[in-house]
Amino acid sequence: MKFRYTPRLRFAERLSLRGRLIAAFVVLIVTSATCTILIGSLVFGQKVVELATSKMEVGLKVAETSLNAHLARLRLLAAVEAERLRDGREPRLGGGLPSTETALDVALRLGPAGGTGLRRDPDGALHPFVVDAGAPGVAALAELAAYVRTQGRAEGSVLALDRTDAARLGYAAPFEGGLFLIAGAPIPAGDDVVLLATRLDGRAELFATPIDALWPGHRDWYAATLFLGDTRVATTMGAEWVGTHADPLVARRVLQEGQRFLGSAAVVRIPYYTAYMPLADWRGRTIGMLGVGVREEVYADMQGQTVTLFSGLIALGMIFGFAMTYVVSAWLIKPVRELARGMNRVAEGDLALKVRIHSTDELGQLANAFNRMVKAIKERDMRLHEQADERLSLVEKQVSIGRLAAGVAHEINNPLTSILSLSMLLQKGLPADDARHEDLDVIVAETTRCREIVKNLLDFARERPSAKTRVDLNQVIRETLVLTRKYEGMDKVTLETRLSAEPQWVSGDPKQLQQVFTNLVTNAAEAVETRGTITLTTDEDSSGGFVVAEVQDTGKGMPKEVVSRAFEPFFTTKGARKGTGLGLSVTLGIVRKHDGTIDLDSTEGVGTVVRVTLPRTSPPGPLSMDGEGGLEARE
Repeated sequence: MKFRYTPRLRFAERLSLRGRLIAAFVVLIVTSATCTILIGSLVFGQKVVELATSKMEVGLKVAETSLNAHLARLRLLAAVEAERLRDGREPRLGGGLPSTETALDVALRLGPAGGTGLRRDPDGALHPFVVDAGAPGVAALAELAAYVRTQGRAEGSVLALDRTDAARLGYAAPFEGGLFLIAGAPIPAGDDVVLLATRLDGRAELFATPIDALWPGHRDWYAATLFLGDTRVATTMGAEWVGTHADPLVARRVLQEGQRFLGSAAVVRIPYYTAYMPLADWRGRTIGMLGVGVREEVYADMQGQTVTLFSGLIALGMIFGFAMTYVVSAWLIKPVRELARGMNRVAEGDLALKVRIHSTDELGQLANAFNRMVKAIKERDMRLHEQADERLSLVEKQVSIGRLAAGVAHEINNPLTSILSLSMLLQKGLPADDARHEDLDVIVAETTRCREIVKNLLDFARERPSAKTRVDLNQVIRETLVLTRKYEGMDKVTLETRLSAEPQWVSGDPKQLQQVFTNLVTNAAEAVETRGTITLTTDEDSSGGFVVAEVQDTGKGMPKEVVSRAFEPFFTTKGARKGTGLGLSVTLGIVRKHDGTIDLDSTEGVGTVVRVTLPRTSPPGPLSMDGEGGLEARE
């Protein structure tokens, strides 16, 4: 036994049309807003990085310009001092270094045999010193002096002095050496050279200009650093970070490859957006780096604030979108609700209703179609009322005739019984070779036929209660075919059954339903004059609430005037000896007692289709195991 499974409605199918519209718009708005926020966050993040790196480039350029300005100042001072010492005059360095040049730490007159100079301590005290050309620690200074003499003009450079060279100038280098800005100029009419130097170790103010110029008031966020090799020798981050090392990635790119570095790097284990450039001496050798940077968290905060503001605007747009969705959905659903109310009123019988939707869109077209449909239904209802009145008069006439015929049939049934009994007694009393046997056979046959006519007439007129139960219409048809196989006309037809795979449950009297299909099958067999086919089909209708059974034959068919009278009592085309005209009338009465309908379509020369429609009922209760291990259905 098979049962049909009806799936539960999904959540979306339980929603109203307005609910679906709102849900669709909400999903669309939320999805679009989420994608916009995600894409905006990525774009803002990229733009923030671009802004940070661009600003670092500017800061690095400003720091480089600041160092170059100091170096240019040293070259100018060296050229001025060289002019003062021409013609072998005594140098006037003994008077002290220029008081306005606070970044000038050393002044030295150096010749092939050596020289004399002045050094300024951090506290401002001046100390003269003598340099012996052959003494250790003068090599780097002597090479620079020789280069200046060769060029014949003032020159300057960033120079890395080892500890010995730095000590010769009176400074103790804290690391492997010291980093200086040194400028020199040849003294005219001689071989001596004036060298002016600025110590860079711990002197972050010499290149901190970008911090003060670009980011005033936020020195803690930004950093400018000078490196000797990869070691910090001066930084705006604080003296405690002097001596630490640069990010290895930066050192490899700048010191080994001689390229600028621009991007994110670790600065004393803190993420920074940075920019670095190599520092080269007058020989072109890379001796250190100059770098600027800003904490990534500064721009992360900026990005966060921007994304928050952007997300807030998107959220406000979403709220506005939700509100507009609510309003627009109500505006869109209003005509649909009017149509639904109109349909309900029409279903209740108000055929004078007219839906008024003043619109040229699809809803307006639907309203116009609905109004035309109501008008057509009203016109058809009027015609049906007229036809019903005519049919009612005819039915009343037929009812009167039926009552009269039932009374007459009841009255003549007893005489017919007496005639039949006496005729059969006479047959038994006559000798076998008596010629009157033939006449008595005719009397018995005709009397029996009269009794059958009277019996059918009484059955048609008598109201008998139906014993309705839940029954499978497929099984009723199968049992009917077993009973009709012996019918005399079934030998010339081929029976085909196309019953549905699932049971078709209806509420009805099995015997009466069997009588219905027996009449239909036998009528179909009588309609087939030569070899033909009778096809029985069952299935549910499109709504799933009714069972439709069809009996189709390939007989001679009927003209339209016969089809219109086929269900009238006592109407027959079979002749006086083959039918009473009550079969289809009785069938119609049984089907109507079962709250069903019966339709007949026939085409001459093609065949006839009789369609029986009965209300469908629910299947039996859950399955349980019977005593033999099989399945039985319980109510």
